[in-house]
Amino acid sequence: MALVLVGSTALADIPQELQDVVFSGDLNARSSVDFRGKAKNVVSVVPKDSEGTVLETRKLKRTGSYGVKVRITKVGEGKTKAKAGDEVWVYFSQKDPWLAFKDKDGSEVQDPEVALTSRAIRDGEGLPVEGTEARPTLPTKESVKANQMPDVDPNLAKNKDPRQTEGGFITTCKDCSTTKPSETVQRNLQNLENVSKEVSRSSSASIPKNAAAGKWSNDPMIMGYSEGKEVKDTIRYGLRNKRSRSTSYCYRYVKRALMGGDMIDRYPPGGHARDAVRDLKAQGMINLMDNPKYRDMIKSPADVPKGAVIVYHNGTKESGDVQIKTDWGDNGGFVSDFYSNNSFLSSPKARRYAKQGKPYRMIGVMIKP
Repeated sequence: MALVLVGSTALADIPQELQDVVFSGDLNARSSVDFRGKAKNVVSVVPKDSEGTVLETRKLKRTGSYGVKVRITKVGEGKTKAKAGDEVWVYFSQKDPWLAFKDKDGSEVQDPEVALTSRAIRDGEGLPVEGTEARPTLPTKESVKANQMPDVDPNLAKNKDPRQTEGGFITTCKDCSTTKPSETVQRNLQNLENVSKEVSRSSSASIPKNAAAGKWSNDPMIMGYSEGKEVKDTIRYGLRNKRSRSTSYCYRYVKRALMGGDMIDRYPPGGHARDAVRDLKAQGMINLMDNPKYRDMIKSPADVPKGAVIVYHNGTKESGDVQIKTDWGDNGGFVSDFYSNNSFLSSPKARRYAKQGKPYRMIGVMIKP
């Protein structure tokens, strides 16, 4: 059974299906959609690299995360009672989603929120389940802001053992303050501090003049956008809520950064990064690559204005990638689900496809005039 996008107009803008799921960590398998600590319904632990088919979803009232019922089709390595054919409930955490979804074409879905919500609505109609929302809604701007990470993310100090079992279900860390941050955590926090300081300095001027802007410095539309409060807040939100490594949910994190920075008002419907051009145009953003003048000025991601959303695709069924540029030129980096000094075009995946004759390119450089 495929997970099909249905529901309201907002939910049905981009039809999509979630077909398969891959476990990126060990997760408890439960006999029912009750994820409370006192529930005695754990039947096994599904090991990392297991695979399954999505059967049903429910949104949980207490956490806003999802219970996903799957039929296991492949069991990963490790001692476990789980076996192929088992139908079990697993936890899809909003903060640590240790599940990766694929659509009917086999492409990774980089934000399953809309499809999960839509399916939860359908599955919940007439079948109320205690502790779940009968008719869940997409995240609002207010909820996105309210649920962001603290300034110092305690989750980054947790044990990196992939045996998560509930994918970060416990949202309160009682002893994180005594945990010594790793070098990676310290480096991530330093990245945040450095970029935030630069954003604060450069946005203090009234129509911004910034030598680092280079060829963009005389364009009032670009400078007004890049040095504005929304860009500052979007970058800050993105850096504050990023993970220490890729989660394969780049578009999910970019959406939340844009909402958290007041750049957009509604949760975009697309499940793939390549959908971002269409999604963001629908909320008033423009694609600089549509304008020959700007297209000639943008030869690489380093040329992109600060705060622009860069959308990459290679014309295949691949999902693509999306990043927010954190500063001018080579001064900053790129943030989505994680922060990198380099653009996606420098990633192993992009280089691999380039060698295969299917190079990624920038199909969107999105700003809000």
